[in-house]
Amino acid sequence: MILITGDSGFIGSYLSVRLQSSGEKVVGLDLRPKEYFEIPYRQTVGDVLDREAVCRALEGTDTIIHLAAEHKDFGITKEQYYRVNEEGTRNLLRCAAEKQIKRIIFYSSVAVYGAVQPSTEETVPSPNNYYGSSKLAGEAVVRKWAEEDPTRSAIIIRPTVVFGARNRANIFKLVRQVAEGKFVWVGDGGNIKSVAYVGNLVDATLFLLQRMSPGLEIFNYSDEPQLTTRKLVEIIAKESGARVPRIKIPLGFALTAGKLFDVAGKITGYDFPITAARMKKFNTATCHYSNKIRSLGFTAKHTIEEGFAQQIRWYREHFRPDAMFHDTSE
Repeated sequence: MILITGDSGFIGSYLSVRLQSSGEKVVGLDLRPKEYFEIPYRQTVGDVLDREAVCRALEGTDTIIHLAAEHKDFGITKEQYYRVNEEGTRNLLRCAAEKQIKRIIFYSSVAVYGAVQPSTEETVPSPNNYYGSSKLAGEAVVRKWAEEDPTRSAIIIRPTVVFGARNRANIFKLVRQVAEGKFVWVGDGGNIKSVAYVGNLVDATLFLLQRMSPGLEIFNYSDEPQLTTRKLVEIIAKESGARVPRIKIPLGFALTAGKLFDVAGKITGYDFPITAARMKKFNTATCHYSNKIRSLGFTAKHTIEEGFAQQIRWYREHFRPDAMFHDTSE
């Protein structure tokens, strides 16, 4: 039986369904009750920092897939990142050790590489924000746990930005802006932006789960081919029937203006969609290769275009009426 922490979240919801459809028994642990895919299984509503809740959730399991994390890019302190991403992982693995559970897949992030581009699994991590450094600290907890017992198996997956239906993070914001004709170019869009479609990431997780062996292995995950920001916007525009945006603003000017939103956000506590940090991030290359898993024989079933088509269909159904989209079938 497999415990999924964070099973009510975006990736966790997909993963729980996919595991059950493949014949696995699943239980969950999350701060909030499950909303999507109401397939019955035992879920413990609780915090990874709550020892009693964690140990209760682990009853009868032999494998952990640890997704629960603090990952927002606004309003989170350094202490909060480390408390959840490092100490939460430590608490989880202490309970796992007591119950003789010896297999874990830990979802980390390519954020551990910081500004080092491009990355492979051989790249030395050099995080440049609290999220990345806290996930690297969580990795260290997993590594130590695996080294304490040679019969334990641990896999660390470092995905790049993940997208798909029900995603409400940065890719969702990009889809909404492009689809509604409100997107404005900041910079030239020539930077590589590695992405991962959630369906492919979940398939990759099951692929690795079936091949677990004693010791620790680390895998990046991103979809191929590696595309520029400009190409991703063109794909979203095509799939949503929108026009490719033409208005461009120089990056330097936009960053200066964005700092005003940064100040306003600190004063009001409001998470403005436009900030200097987000514009800089949007124009920064994030090129992360995942050749290691492919060398083992993994092949993604879905193209990046198919992934965006799925996310746009969901967006259309839940956020905008069909009239907001241009019909490109003619």
